[in-house]
Amino acid sequence: MNQGAPDRPSSDDLRIALEEVRAAGLAALAQTDDPAAVGSLRSGLLGRSGRLTALLREIAHAQPSERPALGRLANEVRAELEATLDDRQRVVRREALQRQLAAEAIDMTAPGRPVAAGHLHPLMTAEREVREIFHGFGFEVIEGPEIETDEMNFERLNIPPDHPSRDLWDTLYVAEPGSVEAGAPRPAEDGTILRTHTSPVQIRAMKALKPPIRVVIPGRCFRYEAVDAGHNFEFFQVEGLVVDRETSLADLKGTLEAYARAMYGPETRTRFRPGYYPFTEPSVAFDVGCVVCAGEGCPACQRTGWMTILGAGMVHPVVLRNGGLDPELYQGYAFGMGLDRMTLLRYGIPDLRLLMGSDLRFLEQFSDGR
Repeated sequence: MNQGAPDRPSSDDLRIALEEVRAAGLAALAQTDDPAAVGSLRSGLLGRSGRLTALLREIAHAQPSERPALGRLANEVRAELEATLDDRQRVVRREALQRQLAAEAIDMTAPGRPVAAGHLHPLMTAEREVREIFHGFGFEVIEGPEIETDEMNFERLNIPPDHPSRDLWDTLYVAEPGSVEAGAPRPAEDGTILRTHTSPVQIRAMKALKPPIRVVIPGRCFRYEAVDAGHNFEFFQVEGLVVDRETSLADLKGTLEAYARAMYGPETRTRFRPGYYPFTEPSVAFDVGCVVCAGEGCPACQRTGWMTILGAGMVHPVVLRNGGLDPELYQGYAFGMGLDRMTLLRYGIPDLRLLMGSDLRFLEQFSDGR
């Protein structure tokens, strides 16, 4: 007899132990309703230190003649436990999800949480209102590029390089490519600029459309100006253009008076004064009774009782010709208004920097459009 050989486990004892592991595992799984507990049972039964794993090691030391039968029984127990563990895991997960959904059920009758929605900027509200008014007059809304050439912005509007009125526009020029990086910025050779007014779109409209033309042109403009309570380097304008065979200054007067009544009220007083713009002849300034003091006189109107809201006039023959139209056959009128100033006056805002800033405490005052 070999004194050093380990005692071989009894095959009957191993069969009994395998059946006990099977019965205990199935009973424990039947009582488990928690996914984590199922995972713990899997480790306790089939893991590296599990009960069934330990029995498999003992089978390796059984009588050689008994090992095949014990191995088949062990595989049967393992397969049954694995299948039951998988099924139970699916069941308890589904039940846990159902319990969670029941506990977190949504009350469909409860009021919803308010959504923090934005609103239009006062400038955009004013622009929309101007658009709607002129749309009602039969005008079409068009737009044009914010980056223009010197030719389109000035020369085709009867403002040649040596014209004195060039001093009225402090122009922002686009730099020649590469000149900024080289440390010596200079204007682009093709005269590219940021447009100083929306008037260049007059030329584009006359070239693209056939008379009769009735358009309004909203858009941003840019000038090299110091920022203060009444000025900014970026501002908004609305341009108007009408071209036809029988257009007259009386038509311009009627259109602007109808606009003033629609915008400021039916009792609004209006007047025309002589003005000067190189692209119109004759040129006029259009005033309305001060909307702040109702014409009694205040700082906003410089105690005159009147406010200038736009400039206008009959389109200059040179501009018509530059737009591709024969001034002997066609004539037209144009007008331009500053949306920034109009918005300041309408809402009683004392400083343009408030309007163009991003302080939500200020802007939220206009959430109802008034």
